[in-house]
Amino acid sequence: MSTVIDSIRNEHRTMARLLDLLEAQIDLFEQTDQPDYDLIREIIDYFLTFPDLYHHPKEDVVFRKLKARDAQAVEPFGELEQLHAEVSERLHEFTRAVVNVLMEAEVSRDTFVKLARDFISGERAHMKAEEQHFLPVAASTLTQKDWDEIENVVSKFQDPLGPDTMSTRFAILSEQVTTWRSSAAAQ
Repeated sequence: MSTVIDSIRNEHRTMARLLDLLEAQIDLFEQTDQPDYDLIREIIDYFLTFPDLYHHPKEDVVFRKLKARDAQAVEPFGELEQLHAEVSERLHEFTRAVVNVLMEAEVSRDTFVKLARDFISGERAHMKAEEQHFLPVAASTLTQKDWDEIENVVSKFQDPLGPDTMSTRFAILSEQVTTWRSSAAAQ
C-alpha cells in the first residue's frame, strides 16, 4: 500500500477527531452554554491552513494521476477538485459566521448552528466517500511508479498535527490530539 494513502488516511483520522471536538463545542453553543471559542478558532484555522492548502491538493495530485492512468476509474467521483472547492466554500461560510459571532455581530443561534453542522456533516461525508471509494480505486489502479511520482510531489505536505510533526502553531489542538491518542492507545 502506498505511503501517500496511509498519510491521507491518518490525516482523515485527525480531521475526524477535530470535527468531534468542534461538534462538542457546537452542542454547547446550541444549549446556550459558553463554548471554547479559542478551540473553535484553532480548529477553523487548522482547516483553513492544512486541509484547504495541503491535504486536498495532495488528494488532487492522486486524482489527476488516477485520471491519467484510467479515466473511467474516476468517473464515479466526478471532479474531485470541484468537490474540494465545495468543501472549502462550506468552511468559509462557517468561518464567516464564527468571525461574526466573535465580533458580536447579529447572527442567529440557529443560523450559526446550521452552518457549523453543515460544515461538519459535509466534511464527514466527503472523507467517508474518499475512504470507501476513491482511495481503494487509487490503491488498486495506480502503479508503484505512479505512487513514487506522487510521493515526490506531495512529500512536502505535512500535517501540522501528525504524530511526527506536532506544531506549536496549533498548541491547543496539539494538546487535544495528544490526549486523544493517549486515550485511544489505552483502550
